[in-house]
Amino acid sequence: MNREKLLLLWTGLVIFIGLFGMGSFFSAWAAEYCVMIDPGHGGQEQGIELSRSVTEAAVVLSIGKRIEEILSPKKAIKVVLTRSDDRSVAVKDRKKAAQSAKADLYVSLHVNAGFGTKSLGYEVYFRGFDSTKSEKHTSKNVVNDMIETRCLNDSIRFSNIVQRELSKVFVRQGRGLRGAPVAVLQDIEMPAVLIELGFATNVKNRTMLLEKDTQKNIAKAISKSIEEYFSSAGSL
Repeated sequence: MNREKLLLLWTGLVIFIGLFGMGSFFSAWAAEYCVMIDPGHGGQEQGIELSRSVTEAAVVLSIGKRIEEILSPKKAIKVVLTRSDDRSVAVKDRKKAAQSAKADLYVSLHVNAGFGTKSLGYEVYFRGFDSTKSEKHTSKNVVNDMIETRCLNDSIRFSNIVQRELSKVFVRQGRGLRGAPVAVLQDIEMPAVLIELGFATNVKNRTMLLEKDTQKNIAKAISKSIEEYFSSAGSL
């Protein structure tokens, strides 16, 4: 770049900052992050019944839409839903949607059940550790292993953040982080977690999840976690 072009570029930069401020300058150059919110079930697969008229599919869709409402105004974060209405979406299509959107984070929402009526609280799942290593030590596999390890580490980092924030909604009901071969999290090329938001088989949790205020607070907690996750990456 010759001196005249460099001077012209510098002058334009100074004028831009003078007119709009440093904040606008960095916002203009900030990379946009994409988060894929995956409300589980839908269509013929309604999941667990929380009442005669409300199912798991409806509750997690409501929470997913609220997350979208909260984060959409954020210029640096793009929110995409795997489904925005009551329709069936195959697991492979959910993962394909995340890959097509080039999502930087994948968050799947579900409601738990079973283990008796006394079990309650939330759980955060991430991809299991044993899925990150290739048997053949070729240069390509080494690179792939490094990428997988980075995705796993970032998944755990987000899991820790969201676990902390959800503890403000489900007070003293955290059931920990779990590495497991969950179908929707396998073979997905990005940090990804699945959150079980309470137990439908527990009266206390079921009552909470049917309340709109609780759904709103869950959405706020997850949204705050997403913002913090991307902020800690140094971009927001």
